[in-house]
Amino acid sequence: MKESFLDIHLKGCRVKSKLFRMLTLLLLTFCTTNVFAQQKNVRGTVVDASGDPLIGVNVSVKGMTIGIITDMEGKYQLEVPANAILVFSYIGYQTQETVVGSQSSINVTLKEDTQKLDEVIVVGYGVQKKVTVTGAVASVSGEELKASPTSNLTSAMVGRMPGVIGFQTADEPGGGSTTIRIRGTNSLGSNDPLIVIDGIPDRDGGMNRLNPTEIESISVLKDAAAAIYGARAANGVVLITTKRGKEGKPVVSFNASGGFSKPTRIPEMTNSYEYATMLNEVLPGSFSDEQIEGFRTHADPWKYPDTDWFDEIVKPVSPIYRADIGISGGTDKVKYYANFGANGEDGLYRNSANRYDQYSLRTNLDVKTSQYVDFQLGVAARLEDTKYPAKQSGDIFGNARRTRPDQPAWWPTGEPGPAIERGDNPAVTSTDLAGFDHYKDQYIQNNLSVNVKVPWIEGLTLRGNASYDIHFQNRRKMEKPVYLYSWDGVNESSEGLSSSKQWIDSPTLERKHTEQLGWMLNGLIDYNRTFGKHTLGVTFGMEGQKKQYEETFAYRQGFISDSKPELNLGGEEGQKATGYSWKETRLNYFGRVSYNYLERYLFEFVWRVDGSYRFPKDQRYGFFPGVSAAWRVSEESWWKENVRFIDYFKLRGSVSQTGNDALVDSDNKYDHSIQYLTTYAFNNNGIAFGGVENKRLYPSRTPNPNITWEVGTTYNVGLDLKFLQNRLSWETDVFYHKRTNMLISRNASLPEITGITLPRENLGEMKNRGFESLVSWQDKIGQVEYGASLNMTYARNQITFWDEVQNVPGYQLSTGKAVGSRDLLFYVADGIFHTQAEIDEARAKGLLYSDNTVPGDIRFKDMNGDGKIDGLDRVRPEKNQEPRFVAGLTLTARWKGWDIMLLFQGATGAQVYIETWSGLVGNFLKSDFDKRWTPENPYSEGPRAWDRENQYWINNDNTYFLRNADYLRLKNAELGYTFNFGGLKKAGISNLRLYANGSNLFTIDGVKDADPEQRSKDLGDYPLRQIINFGVQATF
Repeated sequence: MKESFLDIHLKGCRVKSKLFRMLTLLLLTFCTTNVFAQQKNVRGTVVDASGDPLIGVNVSVKGMTIGIITDMEGKYQLEVPANAILVFSYIGYQTQETVVGSQSSINVTLKEDTQKLDEVIVVGYGVQKKVTVTGAVASVSGEELKASPTSNLTSAMVGRMPGVIGFQTADEPGGGSTTIRIRGTNSLGSNDPLIVIDGIPDRDGGMNRLNPTEIESISVLKDAAAAIYGARAANGVVLITTKRGKEGKPVVSFNASGGFSKPTRIPEMTNSYEYATMLNEVLPGSFSDEQIEGFRTHADPWKYPDTDWFDEIVKPVSPIYRADIGISGGTDKVKYYANFGANGEDGLYRNSANRYDQYSLRTNLDVKTSQYVDFQLGVAARLEDTKYPAKQSGDIFGNARRTRPDQPAWWPTGEPGPAIERGDNPAVTSTDLAGFDHYKDQYIQNNLSVNVKVPWIEGLTLRGNASYDIHFQNRRKMEKPVYLYSWDGVNESSEGLSSSKQWIDSPTLERKHTEQLGWMLNGLIDYNRTFGKHTLGVTFGMEGQKKQYEETFAYRQGFISDSKPELNLGGEEGQKATGYSWKETRLNYFGRVSYNYLERYLFEFVWRVDGSYRFPKDQRYGFFPGVSAAWRVSEESWWKENVRFIDYFKLRGSVSQTGNDALVDSDNKYDHSIQYLTTYAFNNNGIAFGGVENKRLYPSRTPNPNITWEVGTTYNVGLDLKFLQNRLSWETDVFYHKRTNMLISRNASLPEITGITLPRENLGEMKNRGFESLVSWQDKIGQVEYGASLNMTYARNQITFWDEVQNVPGYQLSTGKAVGSRDLLFYVADGIFHTQAEIDEARAKGLLYSDNTVPGDIRFKDMNGDGKIDGLDRVRPEKNQEPRFVAGLTLTARWKGWDIMLLFQGATGAQVYIETWSGLVGNFLKSDFDKRWTPENPYSEGPRAWDRENQYWINNDNTYFLRNADYLRLKNAELGYTFNFGGLKKAGISNLRLYANGSNLFTIDGVKDADPEQRSKDLGDYPLRQIINFGVQATF
């Protein structure tokens, strides 16, 4: 049969296809043979400078994914291309590259990274090599802090260093801050650490609003290392060092980011149907069946509102931003650094009257005028612009929690709802319709340092430091009447609404201006020299510091209009004008003597003589010494020969005394009054002369001529270890702190009816003990660098003596309990009375607190076993609002251009008391609705509904309302990518990185109705915030 054209064509195609497959196979075979012909086997051994094999060294081919690690004998074997470059990298050693070429055996000796060995950390009045530090010092770099997208620097510190305990109770833009405690609570008075910025202690403005971009490092001194700061170091010292210029060509850096914030958690309240149901249970007849059904169906928003008050005042997200541009560089003679930063964040309010904006400028200049003389100049300026509503956040959020859901925030036609309580409606008073509270803070801080090396005495240096700071604050607060609308109950339109002036009758205006000046001047003599195997260091210094503060306040009311908030436009009646000022002066002498032998045996003695204006002349000066020693055991020859698996081992120990002269009032604010002098005040009820009433001067406080320093004594033992060629490190400390002569007021031994105001006294003792630890792992697998760091702190304090009423049972005394428990006395809740039979049984035994007990009430426990329930059954809890154990876990990884960081932070040992004022006066928590007792559900977990404080278990604090405040949260996370391609270099960009970060991303806890770090009993604090942020970094 004759083949068709189609058959011939198909056969040709099959032949061509087979031919193509054969050619492809031959080509692949040739290429593979050629590649394998270019591969070669390379082997070798990697050792350190002493010839010891290094285990786990990364051996990789540069620019490729081929790699392996050395074995237990430091050996490796690898198939590589003939033209390969081998890269040998190891933590703690310098990376080394070797061209393979014709070599088949490549042995490498890695050199230790001397930069890491010579790593220095900032200590009091100087720097020290980390290996020679004898005290307990923790540090964190500014780069780590930058990953936290917050305007609150103290919040960024939490979870990153051992010994630093922090919790944040509020997060209002411009106002929120984190409470920082170094190793927990150490006093019944002030517990704040001393903040030192670029060598200047206690600068006005503190550290909260410092720009993290400008920070080089933060060091925390916790034991004898802090004693050189003497009188103000009893609660630890935080040393902040800002960035300085480095030798090299100018480098311009740019960083910009933007994102949004929202509350981490807002209490879930009952809706109008649930609220009406609960209120009817406790106050029958409050709502009719028709009303309850209307609330359930939401049939008519006029008659049956269902208001979520938090939703009415809090918007879904609030914008934030930050931008920085800086330049640094210099020569061996002059180095410079400058940075301008701006950041801002909007408040959470839906119609926000809350905003914070900050603008900062910092310049640091280092000039070397000769071989022997150099000086450093630093200038910083910061403007903080903060806007608040006229009402405080606690009032706004407290009212949002309390306000009933059956009241409208806004009527369906858009007008504001009715007055809820005292003329308030939080949906309106959270806006600028009710006025404003505007702060402007301006800081200018200057410091100058001079260093002179004495040429004819080797090792002798003279240093001088001076600072001059000024802080202006201007506050303008105006409160305005608000117009709220009530409904006639008939006409469902604007015609049925009538307005009324609420909250206040007419606008009022407050103006406050404060000015604080501060200067510091010190001079130091340093002598540091090595004599063979011995190194000696001696420092002696003298320091003077002075601060002064002035405040002027004016108030007027009766403004005709609120359009122009100027004092001269107010009425004459009710006007006020007051002022206030204080000055404080300090004079101190301090020194340090250090010695080491081959950096193996280390000893340090520090001291300070402090003089404070707060005390009389014969008590004015205090001497505060500290002694510490360390032994680098791993430097002993016998250790190197016999203990090969531990690369580094240092034992540390110290004992020190530090002081405290800070006084705090009942609101925990600093009190600048002089306690050894009689204080006078004017009596409001004056004496009439000639028909005119004149104010009378009277002594308002009894003096204490014997007042003197509060003293803290700290004992510390620590050890530092490194394993597996320095990849694994462990630092741990055990501490014991005893505080004596605490500066507090008598609490109970003098009855209040005497009318006498007593001064502070050196009255009270306490102790605090615990441990802290830091475990770190740094390694590299192929092209992946990764690390993990776990820090933890446990601190438990106890009052050993103070003034309290003695004629009470021992178990009710606060002596022997934690500081945070001294104001807490609770009845112990023992479940719920489920039935009337249980009540009758308890009544027969005399174990009822109230004769009016009904099913659903909380049962109190007879703690003293006397057969009755009364005030003697209250006990002090072992736990309080401060956590005993805190920890932070940081995970990092880098691969090619990618980098990631995760910070998990948690705390245990704290509890929070949550009890809402509910009923006719306020809403209920949804959780209380879900678990409440009812006749239909008698064996529920929670009690019945309540009204105000009309139930005995509401007006008597009891353990039912205590909640476990343990938590674990993803505190901070950042993901970034750094671009690396030739086009960037041509464009003049040396580095370009895009990143996303966030804070408070998720939390695991048992509080549920509030953030576990917050401590408000009635949930009225400004919420903590979750932040999501995106940014770009570039250097030119």
